[in-house]
Amino acid sequence: MLIRPETPADYAAVYAFIQKAFETACVSNGEEQSFVEQLRQSPRYLPDLALLAEQNGRIAAYIMLTRLMLASPRLVKGLLLAPLAVEEELRRRGLGAKMVQTALQKAKQQGYEAVCLVGDPGYYGRFGFSRLDSLSASCNRQIPAAYALGLEWVPGVLAGAEINFLG
Repeated sequence: MLIRPETPADYAAVYAFIQKAFETACVSNGEEQSFVEQLRQSPRYLPDLALLAEQNGRIAAYIMLTRLMLASPRLVKGLLLAPLAVEEELRRRGLGAKMVQTALQKAKQQGYEAVCLVGDPGYYGRFGFSRLDSLSASCNRQIPAAYALGLEWVPGVLAGAEINFLG
């Protein structure tokens, strides 16, 4: 399986892949593929941190990290992880974890200090994510605290920050 950054030639296939993958996701608003398009057209987009996994010439998984929008008492080099999508037949086989690990490793190597997301704490906790409120940070949306998560590589970097998940 090849994990690589997406290219403009992949955009249409990624859109269709995300749409199909989230049809069977446990939690979805049906707009994840449009959110990716919105992020790509914003200054938040980081092409080298939008990764896809290919298997037999087809997309098997996708993950995107973009610049994090936040209000903070200090300058924070942070990222938003959204979305993570895995082909239904390949779920629960470690591919999603491999995508998260690969993306986080690349981000850390590039000097990012923190990553935030909205997701399942049981799943993302194994990668070191914890509740934002436990990091003395908050979220600007009506997201249940249990699902607003952050990972700090620089301890305390998110303290006092208000995270803007949706732009």
